[in-house]
Amino acid sequence: MRRLLPYSAAFLAAILFCLVVPHAAAAARGAQEGLDVALATAIPALFPFFVASGLLIRSGAVSVVGKWCAPLIRRVYGLPGEAAGPLVLGLTGGYPIGAQAARELYDAGTLSREEAERLLGFCNNTGPAFLIGVCGAGLCGSVRTGVLLYGIHIAAALLTGLAMTARESSQAMRHASRAPEPLPFSTCLTQSVQQAGRACLSITAFIMLFSMLRRVLEAAGILEHAAVLCTPLLWFLGAPADAAQPLLVGILEMTSGLVLLPEGAGRALLPAMSFVVGFGGLSVLCQTAAAVNGLSLRRLFYGKVLHGLIAAALTMIVQAILPHPTPVFSAALASLPAHPAAGLLFVSISILCVTSSGKKHRNRL
Repeated sequence: MRRLLPYSAAFLAAILFCLVVPHAAAAARGAQEGLDVALATAIPALFPFFVASGLLIRSGAVSVVGKWCAPLIRRVYGLPGEAAGPLVLGLTGGYPIGAQAARELYDAGTLSREEAERLLGFCNNTGPAFLIGVCGAGLCGSVRTGVLLYGIHIAAALLTGLAMTARESSQAMRHASRAPEPLPFSTCLTQSVQQAGRACLSITAFIMLFSMLRRVLEAAGILEHAAVLCTPLLWFLGAPADAAQPLLVGILEMTSGLVLLPEGAGRALLPAMSFVVGFGGLSVLCQTAAAVNGLSLRRLFYGKVLHGLIAAALTMIVQAILPHPTPVFSAALASLPAHPAAGLLFVSISILCVTSSGKKHRNRL
């Protein structure tokens, strides 16, 4: 199998080259659009969190928080308390802040390789600014809907963590975390800014690449034909056929797919949006791969697929318990009742309690 890897890479490179050459104008337009998105949206939003996460880790603040969170994180996920830092940063800062923080804890010796890779499965998530501002207020016309989607996103991430660590968390952790030596603030700041700059450059390159790839696939008609092939699956799931192409675009590049979803997803908009946001898209996976260079991406990939599926399922549950079916773009969506969130919270807590009880039982055995 390993002998075939160089040939498969060469084959994919040749296909990409053959697509770009006849559609050079579309490729250039896509690259320009990606650069505009990166400079206007992604980098200004992510750079402060990259610097802040670096400062928290290098200054030793994450180790202090880890001591407080150790009993809970160890019991629920079987990880050292310091894992709470990347998880919180990932849920508040957006992609790929959590993964970057996990990698830095591994570099500092606070997490072992196996612990860092397990953490990658559920600490890399979308932040509230994107879900509430872009998905809620921007695409759905409702801040309350964005808050609801963010709550579902948090619940799905926590449940994904339970699923990803269920097999190993029954064993007591024997790894003794080694807290990094605190550095002077000036050293922490300069190192954090340098690391943030490198991460932002890498993210910009991947956003440009996948924006270019999307435009090339559209110009070549490949996306349209792939959408036709996906139509039976969408019909089985109860989603309209017009949602196929936006979903495929979202699997490539999250933001572009989310912008296209309202045009054809209909009532399936919120579940489809939850899946795309939870999975993150191949562009985000590549950005994360660059941020965690050296760590295995197997659990990260499985975790993001599972996260997207759980988020979509939870969204459908919330929609099912609404008292009156509401079209996605009706004015009533802006005033979603409060009890769906309460119902979602009840379901999430129930699953967490059942899983935790099962872990305690296995520990006694």
